[in-house]
Amino acid sequence: MFRPIFCAKIFCYIIYFRIFANSFQEEYSYVVRLIFNIKSTKYNRNSPIYKRSSTTNLKKAMDNKGKKIGLALSGGGYRAAAYHIGSLRALHRLGILDKVDVISSVSGGSITAAYYALHKDNYEDFEEGFIKRLSKGVLWSSYIYLVVAVCLLFAMSVAMGHLIGFLTRVFFPNEFILTGIFATLGAVITFFILLVLFLKYSFVTLPTSNFISRLYNKVFFKEASLGDLPDSPVLCINSTNVATQLPFYFSKTTMGEYAYRVGGKSIFDATHFSIAKAVMASSCVPYGFTPITIDKKYLREEYDSCPNKPEAPKLIDGGVYDNQGAHKLSQNKSRFHTDFIIVSDAGNSAISAAGTTNIFNLAMQTINLMMERIKKMQRADNLYESYVGKEHCAYVPLEWDCSERLVQGFVDNLKNGNIHPDVWQAHAITEEEIGSLKGSQSTSANEAIVMKLKQAINWDTLAQQIPQKESEDLARSIGTNLTALSSKKIESLIKHSSWLAEVQIRLYMPMLVNH
Repeated sequence: MFRPIFCAKIFCYIIYFRIFANSFQEEYSYVVRLIFNIKSTKYNRNSPIYKRSSTTNLKKAMDNKGKKIGLALSGGGYRAAAYHIGSLRALHRLGILDKVDVISSVSGGSITAAYYALHKDNYEDFEEGFIKRLSKGVLWSSYIYLVVAVCLLFAMSVAMGHLIGFLTRVFFPNEFILTGIFATLGAVITFFILLVLFLKYSFVTLPTSNFISRLYNKVFFKEASLGDLPDSPVLCINSTNVATQLPFYFSKTTMGEYAYRVGGKSIFDATHFSIAKAVMASSCVPYGFTPITIDKKYLREEYDSCPNKPEAPKLIDGGVYDNQGAHKLSQNKSRFHTDFIIVSDAGNSAISAAGTTNIFNLAMQTINLMMERIKKMQRADNLYESYVGKEHCAYVPLEWDCSERLVQGFVDNLKNGNIHPDVWQAHAITEEEIGSLKGSQSTSANEAIVMKLKQAINWDTLAQQIPQKESEDLARSIGTNLTALSSKKIESLIKHSSWLAEVQIRLYMPMLVNH
């Protein structure tokens, strides 16, 4: 038999718990761990999984002029995380990976970058372990919490309805219809009020980022901190700071941005900051996850001590500012600037008006549109403009087909004066041949250069390894969420990026390849 007073007590206890949960953060976290069975696995320096060579200062990857090599890993959820494995595999096969100076990553690319940095001394073990972990999703805890939260809202509404019905019967014992109406209205109104409050304070009531960062720890990083990263390559994990509208980065020895500096030094202590938290800040998609904040225990100075007195950081997906991760590598005054930039881009630019059916979809498509525009502007500046004063760039985009057209694209860039002289000289192409591309014999000159390039990059072998059309279509159909990927999907992404990366690097950075 239903007992209204008992339900009223339960309702009060639930309200009490929700109001004071934020004040008792440790107790609240403990309850969450119990609910989701998330166990804490401490990072162990001596563990075989993380054991690194004591020689952390590996020889830098530089050409004979001392130029640095940078690798940019784009955003795109688990699709990007898997796609970048192929780019890393190609770099490893070409003898370049161990020589990379800086890895700049965004969102899903940060998962790959951080995991690789912790396991870089044995590439085969890294790849095997990472692929295995990508078969485990990290969104399930958020889904469970959401279901539990909705059930609680419904239960609280029903309890309130019964409480109102009970009070109505006390004052109007013979008005059964009135009691039913009041009870129903009370439940409905309570549900909508609680729903509004739940959504208004969703950063507290639905802390999805906290759940996912814990699972990042459990699945990928074992509570490693930024201080556990190797000295080389330097890792730059990129996020976007809503407080300053600027990129916010995490690295081994420092984190932050220019606004959070006193006397030229960052006010944050990066050494003990969680890698999982940094990766979560980098992959914190707006409208989906709660922004990441920096706990006061990581502050060396107060925010007011900074010259501009900035607000405390509120961090969201790094892709909002730069979804390719190339910005830090190409910015002249950046501490992460490099001379060679390899961009592994898992973006697919599949923006469809037909799929825009509600406000949420429209908001996400708007964000995607803006990020796509930024990406195209960056790519046009790096590839399709004069090479003078520019870095060497090689792009590895998922949206490009694996085909012979890549060679012709290089020739077109050569004709338009967008290729560095040291690149075409490394391919044994002469100024006379380039000049012929613009003359009356342009067709024959084009064919001659294409043949020379194919011979230089070992095209006959590469042509036999081109991924099948079905594999490319599968790779492009994969979403950008954080749900588990099948081995077939992972392999389709790896095949595409591995083949494309080798071709692009052989074309645009021949001086780096060990022939």
